[in-house]
Amino acid sequence: MYDKDEFVERIENQIRVEEEYTKMLEDGRNRLARSKYLILIPLAMFLIAAAAFGLSSNNPGQILILWIEGSFYLYMFYFFLMMIPSIGSDAKINIFDKKFRVYVMEFLRLANILRTVRRNPLTLVEFFWNAFLINTKPLVKGFTILYLIDLVCAVVMKLFDIIDWMMFFLLVVQIGVILLFYSRVTAAKPGTPGFFVGKPLPDADIFDVRNLKAWLYVGIFCIFTCLIIVGAMFFPGMTLGQFLRDISLVPGQYPLLLALILITQGLILRYFQGVESRKLMNTLNEHHLSVLKEDLLPRVSRSEPEDLPGLKREFLLFIMNKLMVQEFFYRFPAYTLMPNLLLALDPVAQEILTETGEEKSLKDML
Repeated sequence: MYDKDEFVERIENQIRVEEEYTKMLEDGRNRLARSKYLILIPLAMFLIAAAAFGLSSNNPGQILILWIEGSFYLYMFYFFLMMIPSIGSDAKINIFDKKFRVYVMEFLRLANILRTVRRNPLTLVEFFWNAFLINTKPLVKGFTILYLIDLVCAVVMKLFDIIDWMMFFLLVVQIGVILLFYSRVTAAKPGTPGFFVGKPLPDADIFDVRNLKAWLYVGIFCIFTCLIIVGAMFFPGMTLGQFLRDISLVPGQYPLLLALILITQGLILRYFQGVESRKLMNTLNEHHLSVLKEDLLPRVSRSEPEDLPGLKREFLLFIMNKLMVQEFFYRFPAYTLMPNLLLALDPVAQEILTETGEEKSLKDML
């Protein structure tokens, strides 16, 4: 395990990494400004194609159907698109701190990894959950815009009897669940409990009569929240399938229109993700620099040898989530938080996490 001087050097190196990220965030303002005008190209092409289709077809309502179809496809597959690495970018921040073969060699030490995970299960789950919340928040505005347009499309289609009441009800409920889910994401504060329960849990035993009402409320709220999550994340595919069957539309029946819709919706969502994620990561990055410079580094500098294990664990957990940037040819940058669990493959990190362990309970995460 590294000594105090090397520990200080690691913190100072992390500060330089965070400062480099600050420069990328500042440059991202100009790249986003240039990107928003590119949305007009597919949007104009879609409007022209939609007008031509409406004039030549006896069923212009298909355009509204295709718009809803496209938004559900985008909802189901956009998270996979977020995993595509940067293309044509000068971003120097990578998830891998070492050569990949080193991680492969460390992965073979599976017993040590399992021991580390077993001693820190809630800590690692918390990293994934916080990263999920932080990376989902920038999507709220874009998806809200798209699904409010979907809601208008559904109302128009019902007024013109393109869909029946059952399909209208199904679309409204599905859109409502998705918007409700994103409203919960907006209200949630990563790193603090409250997403599942809405108010602090009682400290006394669950079977204490005085706290029975509170735990009953917590149980109902958890069930309700889980239903929202399931409805928002797993049911859209079923809703889309039922929608396509009811309106007798074969996917890809109008490939040009559908492609233009998907490109337009995708760029709209990507632009708002970039704008919102830049704001969020700028705040997070400022917090990181403040903690590293004004809190952690001074405490390490004046620490005693017996204080180092706890401080090393604190630093390790602090850098476990890594700030990343993803963009395509200097356009449409999006800023994300990546759980750097490969760090847990490092023997030194394993030793720190295993020896210090965690003092968490599931109640603290709710």
